[in-house]
Amino acid sequence: MKYPENQHGKHRPQSKEWQDIRAELMQLKTQFKLTNDEFRPLSPTENHQAIEKQFIQTFCTVKDGKVGDGWLWQYFKQEEFSAYDLPERPECYLSQLIDENETIWLGATTTYHENTKIWWYEGKILPILQVLAESCFFEEFYFVSKKFKWLFCINHHDVLTATGEDMPRKLENLEKSLRN
Repeated sequence: MKYPENQHGKHRPQSKEWQDIRAELMQLKTQFKLTNDEFRPLSPTENHQAIEKQFIQTFCTVKDGKVGDGWLWQYFKQEEFSAYDLPERPECYLSQLIDENETIWLGATTTYHENTKIWWYEGKILPILQVLAESCFFEEFYFVSKKFKWLFCINHHDVLTATGEDMPRKLENLEKSLRN
């Protein structure tokens, strides 16, 4: 899938340093005049580890206190559904699946020097998608209910996966409607 240029003529790069990505996301937040209710990084004083721990315990198979080697989406333990080869980029469908008024967690991952890190953000789906459309970079994104009822994952293969309460069925129905 070829990613289009964003408004600044950038294509999705193959890699970036995390500090560059985080700075770019904050510049876009400022540029779009988004409030903290719409999109914000979690502050250093917020408990990132508790969010990540709950995310992993709720959605992933854990053995000996950790998830196996590889990508987190390979270890989902609840019912799931994945949509491949969608007509548009996978993130284009999230506004049809996630209530635009719901505040969600956004977990953005990358691997740098063999270490995977999840950076956590909070916001509403439409402003999140506005920022992500212009950042032109991601390895994996997790869009997670703040009550940990469901999640959507977009992986580096551009596959959209849903797991948790009702979302696999919703994604499957959406995919069927797109194919008809």
